[in-house]
Amino acid sequence: MIGIAIAAPVGPIGMLCIKKTLELGIKGALLVGLGAALADSVYGLIAALGLTAVSHIMTQVAGALKLIGGIFLLYLAYKEAKSGVASNEAHVSEKSRIKLVSEVFFLTLTNPMTILSFVGIFASIGAGSSQGLESITMVVGIFLGSMTWWCVLGTVITKIKHNLPKIWLERIKWVSCFILASFGLVAIFSSLMN
Repeated sequence: MIGIAIAAPVGPIGMLCIKKTLELGIKGALLVGLGAALADSVYGLIAALGLTAVSHIMTQVAGALKLIGGIFLLYLAYKEAKSGVASNEAHVSEKSRIKLVSEVFFLTLTNPMTILSFVGIFASIGAGSSQGLESITMVVGIFLGSMTWWCVLGTVITKIKHNLPKIWLERIKWVSCFILASFGLVAIFSSLMN
């Protein structure tokens, strides 16, 4: 449930998932989901091992993470604006798959909302005192919950995609650019305010 709760809010990762699913089909959602779920699992592992020390470090570097994440979001928006609209499912090379998973992993790790979500959820359930099997179970559960959300979202988008005219795919591309750039600018400005 924690994995789903962290993954479900629509933000920059959700927009990337929608866009990549429109371009690549369900494999796009799985690649984006894998990157996000791995990053969520890293935060889950950190939280399971000790929330207090980690939350202290995260609050100290939150401004830098926001700045890095914001710049990366602007880069993704720029990349998105330059890309064409794929009407059919595109072929993805092994190198492109690894690059996409890595980009989403990095973006999720530097997303301040992900960090704050984990701090809030684990503080409320008292995580950080888990030992051994409990920690592993929690991290695996977070990964599976997160992947479940991305699979559901990808399946829905795949079903809808075939009914969308090409003009809507073009509009979704520009909405995606706008949302990614907006999240990037907000992250950059909030990092400068700290």
